[in-house]
Amino acid sequence: MTTRTTRKSMTFSAPFHLLGFEAPLPAGTYVVETDEEAFEGYVHTAFRRTAASLRIRTGPTIEHHQVDPLHLEAAWQRDQDAARSGLVPAGSTTTRADPAR
Repeated sequence: MTTRTTRKSMTFSAPFHLLGFEAPLPAGTYVVETDEEAFEGYVHTAFRRTAASLRIRTGPTIEHHQVDPLHLEAAWQRDQDAARSGLVPAGSTTTRADPAR
């Protein structure tokens, strides 16, 4: 079976909460890796998501945490809505170094 991993960056303007994390994660840019497996059809190939992980820098280490992509997308959408409404200054950053590296 064919698998693929895709990566995308998500930037949060303010600290945000995700299920499975005790404390809010700081604002910043995060890399999300999504693993998918292919299903071959007669006409086209479809992919089904099998896992998603969020890269988080903790000091000199990079940790990969499994996340629910729907919860992550909802948190990002709330952040974008807050930034657009002026509740959070767009482009505000965290005091932590880039958490996605």
